[in-house]
Parts: sequence; C-alpha cells; structure tokens
Amino acid sequence: MSDWTTEELSAVTAAEEVEVTPADADGAPLQSVVMWAVTVGDEVFVRSVRGTKARWWRHATASARGTFTAGDVTREVAFEPVGEGAQNQAVTDAYNQKYAAQPDQFRQPMVEGASLAATLRVTPV
Repeated sequence: MSDWTTEELSAVTAAEEVEVTPADADGAPLQSVVMWAVTVGDEVFVRSVRGTKARWWRHATASARGTFTAGDVTREVAFEPVGEGAQNQAVTDAYNQKYAAQPDQFRQPMVEGASLAATLRVTPV
C-alpha cells in the first residue's frame, strides 16, 4: 500500500468537492458521486450524508475499492470504515473547520447523525 503524497493531500485540502467512484466485486467502476472530503494528518476521509444506507457507501464498503479524484489527482483507493472514537471526532472537527463557510443546512448533516457511522478512510493502493 502506498501513501498520499504532500501534493495529493494539498489537492484534497484545497478541493471543495471530490469525486468517489466505488468499484463492483469484479473491479469495474460504478456510478461516481461528488462529495466533500477532509484530511486529518496524512489521511483522507469521506462521509455519506445519507449514512450507511446510501448506495455509493454500500458499494464502497462491499468491494472496499474504487477511485478517488480531487482536482487533478486521481488515485485507485481502498475504503475502510472508521468506527466511533477519537479518530471519527477528528474527522468531524476537520469537516467543521474546512466547511465552516457552508450553510448549516449542508454542513450539519455531515457532522452529526447518520453520517458519523458512514465515515470511510480513503487509502491509495
């Protein structure tokens, strides 16, 4: 497994939105979804605003593979659910900081409720 480069992390941090494309069991790309992403240290995270019931999230966790695009950066990635605890709280803090200028109606669902259980670590493969 490889790591994110400094330039890639900067691209994720700078991107207002990213594109996530889960893969099916055979590795074929499924429908892409545009969403918010944050970095915490040298790791990248995404959340489903609709929680674990969202189609893209179910596909991403079933195959644990896909692609991730932020700006000019596109990487093959693995998706790993993040449980409750300090790391998930750090992700919440990162969402609150990065998207502070967004209206509460958009930001709040990403930092509370069902989205918390739908946090995924995105790791280059």
